[in-house]
Amino acid sequence: MSDSLRQGWGRGSATLEVAPEALAGLAAELFDGAAVTGSAMLSGGLANTNIRLDLARPPGRVVLRLAQRDPGAIEREAALLRLAAERGIPVAPLLHAEASDMRLGAPFLVLGFVEGVMLETALSDADDSVLADLGYAVGELLAGVHAVAFDNTGFLDNALRVATPLDMGGEGLKAFAATMSADPLVAERLGAARLARLQDVLAEQAGRLDGWQGLPCLAHSDANGSNILVADTGSYWRVTALLDWEFAFAGTPFFDLGNAIRPPAGDHPLWLTGIDGGYRSAGGTLPADWPELARLTDLTAWLDFAARREATPGLIADCCRMIDRVAGAG
Repeated sequence: MSDSLRQGWGRGSATLEVAPEALAGLAAELFDGAAVTGSAMLSGGLANTNIRLDLARPPGRVVLRLAQRDPGAIEREAALLRLAAERGIPVAPLLHAEASDMRLGAPFLVLGFVEGVMLETALSDADDSVLADLGYAVGELLAGVHAVAFDNTGFLDNALRVATPLDMGGEGLKAFAATMSADPLVAERLGAARLARLQDVLAEQAGRLDGWQGLPCLAHSDANGSNILVADTGSYWRVTALLDWEFAFAGTPFFDLGNAIRPPAGDHPLWLTGIDGGYRSAGGTLPADWPELARLTDLTAWLDFAARREATPGLIADCCRMIDRVAGAG
């Protein structure tokens, strides 16, 4: 399956280089003198550094996750991993967290290594039956995430309380789009005509988001094809882990669903049907027009990407493409 996003995005910052002796010292300290027999930089992330360490004794293989983009997110991400594990959401086991230790160049987590292939890899050559099966697995996964409820929407503190309430309905989306459109960098990158079309569409359509009557819920906010690991059991596909929780907040289901229906699977009917079936089978509730609401909500991500100073030309091209999917290419 072609037509994928992210291929031309590039990293916003260079990966952190950690000396082999520093890796060896950390492993020996945390795992009772275990020697490091091998290491490898892991692909997928565009902001942080993830290094696989092979150890000579249990747990055998772990992942060192260095928080470059937001060093202050380590405690929150660790709390989210604990919560997800308690709720039965498949995540990498949290083995250790260091929020203030900078000996490796950034605060870090140490996670258990989870076997699986990236969803985007599984989708790259998926036939119709596999596409539907993967969609079903993703739907089940997201229903489990969204079963975690909050009293209101907003950004979370390290104790997973809503510390910064935000309107994530129609008025909130319109206000955010107006703020982003006023940013000179965003206006230069996206163009005045595209932003004007977007404002017109939101004036007409954003109010649809207010019809959602569900409770505010946990939104992973980065549930893309590189952060979902899957495995083929021989009878069906299952999710083995949802990775990288640093962006999670209290929102609506449409933030994650908008991410899920981006290319390459995008609007393929079998993908949408699979997600819908898996979500409902796991106890989730969705309105019939959830794909349209998800596309509207996903505009927040593309506007945010367009405002990032380090955004690459490839990322900006995808921002234009995905905004045009909703606002038209006029």
